[in-house]
Amino acid sequence: MKRAVFLVFILLFSFSYGSVLTELQKKLSSISSIEASFKQRTYMEDLEQPEEFEGRLFITKPATIKIIYEKPIKQIYFLQDNQLIIYTPEEKQAIKSQLSDQFFLLKLFRAFATEKGLEKLFNVIHEEQKGDFIDVVLNVKGKSKIKKVEMLIKKPLKIEQIFVWDEEGNRMELVFYDLRYKKEPIKLYINIPEDVEIIEY
Repeated sequence: MKRAVFLVFILLFSFSYGSVLTELQKKLSSISSIEASFKQRTYMEDLEQPEEFEGRLFITKPATIKIIYEKPIKQIYFLQDNQLIIYTPEEKQAIKSQLSDQFFLLKLFRAFATEKGLEKLFNVIHEEQKGDFIDVVLNVKGKSKIKKVEMLIKKPLKIEQIFVWDEEGNRMELVFYDLRYKKEPIKLYINIPEDVEIIEY
């Protein structure tokens, strides 16, 4: 009996500390796409109330991401490799640029769809088991304005929440709903009407 309890402890410990990012990476390597609804809150020092957004997230291999913000206004972010398009239908405007640290969430989502992307992007600072959840605290490798990233992962390896802090003290919280890992890739594209102003920088 003691031996069985000891083995269970070893298994729980090995999953809950120092390995969950590797296990998540393995899980992501075994799938082709991710879909989820989300709510996003951004807390900034000069704002009394947080900014709130709602939308849908689509990630597919190889490294293609589409985020559709539905509230408070409709805005579409489309990333393929390193090329980013931000399309705002109400303003009839689309911005084309290269991916930068300004759009850190897109860098994070791209890591979900690239080989060992999470392990290349992050160092693990701390992992802690909280009931059915693993709380993972990370920092970004190399130079970055992002101070800390925290992920709340529910067994078996389902991402529930992501928190991001930058060096200026701003914080962003992302809560996922009906997140699904899928074996099949999804066809992602963006349609920009001819009358839309395109700005490149």
